[in-house]
Amino acid sequence: MRNLIYTLCALCSLALLSSCIENDLSVPTVVSDFVTFEVEGQKEVTIDPQTRTVAIVLDELADMTKVKLIGYTVSNDGTLLEPLPEYLDLSEPIEVTLHTYRDFAWTISATQPIERYIRCENQVGEAEIDPVRKVAYVYVTEDQSLSSVTISAMKLEPEGSVVRYTTGFISENGQSVPKTEPCDFPMVLDCVIMRYFMVEYHDEMIEWSVKVLQKTVQVDILSVNAWTYSAGVKGVTNGQGVPMFEYRRQSDAEWSLSEDVAVSGTSVSAEIQDLEEDTEYVVRLTNGSEISNEYVFRTGSADQIPNLGFDDWSEDDRYPNAVGSSVWDSANSSGATLTTTPSTDAVEGLAARLESVSTFGLLAAGNIFTGDFVKLAGLGAELDWGTPFTSRPIALRGYYKYSPVVVDKAKEPYMDMKGQMDQCQILMFLADWSKPFTVNTNEKKFVNLDNDPGIIALGQINTSEASDEYIRFTLPLVYRDNSRIPSYLVIAAASSRYGDYFTGGIGSVLFVDEFEFIYDPDELTAEEYSEVFSRVEPY
Repeated sequence: MRNLIYTLCALCSLALLSSCIENDLSVPTVVSDFVTFEVEGQKEVTIDPQTRTVAIVLDELADMTKVKLIGYTVSNDGTLLEPLPEYLDLSEPIEVTLHTYRDFAWTISATQPIERYIRCENQVGEAEIDPVRKVAYVYVTEDQSLSSVTISAMKLEPEGSVVRYTTGFISENGQSVPKTEPCDFPMVLDCVIMRYFMVEYHDEMIEWSVKVLQKTVQVDILSVNAWTYSAGVKGVTNGQGVPMFEYRRQSDAEWSLSEDVAVSGTSVSAEIQDLEEDTEYVVRLTNGSEISNEYVFRTGSADQIPNLGFDDWSEDDRYPNAVGSSVWDSANSSGATLTTTPSTDAVEGLAARLESVSTFGLLAAGNIFTGDFVKLAGLGAELDWGTPFTSRPIALRGYYKYSPVVVDKAKEPYMDMKGQMDQCQILMFLADWSKPFTVNTNEKKFVNLDNDPGIIALGQINTSEASDEYIRFTLPLVYRDNSRIPSYLVIAAASSRYGDYFTGGIGSVLFVDEFEFIYDPDELTAEEYSEVFSRVEPY
């Protein structure tokens, strides 16, 4: 859901007030997008307004040919030219057309990933599984005897399937004869020759062929995911000895030993802690008798962006930037009424004061964001969201104070907010966009916080809690992918959460001050740190 706040820049513009009325009968540029889309059995959905696609991931139990439509929402009062049926056949992409003043073609598609695996002792990597040919190859270390392979688990068909029987070949009177036995994992099997497994799924018996092969494994480092004060290391071992990671600064001679190495078959991993920022390190893997090649990596920098304390402001006090700096801006940059101002009511120095006001009978929310106000766009504004940034903080810390009032201005789709207490928002996210995201408030073109594929990590505060004193907050950034490096950072704050739909309470005031990025896990509680990687494995 879009949660960001924008104001009525154009309604405040002297240029707009002084313009002449023309008899312009051209078709308005109002874009209609899917905002939400949900079907039964849906694991996740990605809605991309730029490509006009809805990509659905279905769970294993869903029937792709008959998926029940639960519901969807569309922006700007758009309608479908042809209504969608109650049940959708998503085995092939569906083309639909959204209509406002113009038609917009969208594609709805679905994928259904099936988890398939074979687990055994001394396994090397994941099994190679071909679901079309129903063939799987499992690799084990060279010292693992193929005549007695311990298979601990197996899943070859969708959820609900059961591996019933396996057939192998034994020597009897000098001849190789088949032997069939029921499957009850874990079980030790002779895998010198190809084995066959019968899998029952939906009252159908499906035969799979499984071949176990020995593979030479070298002790080696596979990858290093370097953060600012830590690094996640992955390696592979051959099952011999006790695997250990050793590391040192590249300029040092002595090695340190990492603790708590996780071992899964021949895969090993560890988190190396207490590193120094922006420093080159060397890591290697050993099993006591063999040593891998050395892997060089550099930790990240604990970068901050200018004016996180909001003490420097432009000469006209419209946005919190020092002269010559362009990190921060406001959607009110061209407005005649200032809703974003510096304040001496601060934790230290100055703070940013954001107020929701009435402009020509409509709500304009006070806001700041990292990026640039580009230009007026119809009844709104065009904004470039994001400032260049390549570091990976794990949290945002700062102070805020909020004085909300009851929502007295509301527009669709938030008419039900009228009469409720207003909410403020503080938002931060990292993205690996190739360029800043162009927001157009007139066309209702916003960053989709739930589904934008470029977003790497995100955290937000949405609250109606009132406070007479500043509240110190720590906002963990929840990483959706901990292997990608960001290219842009977005921070935004607003006095009315739904100001982009002109919804909020006139008179709601938010103060923000003394923001900083947190990089050191020791500065977070265990609960806060676990939230950082709540969506992905840490390493």
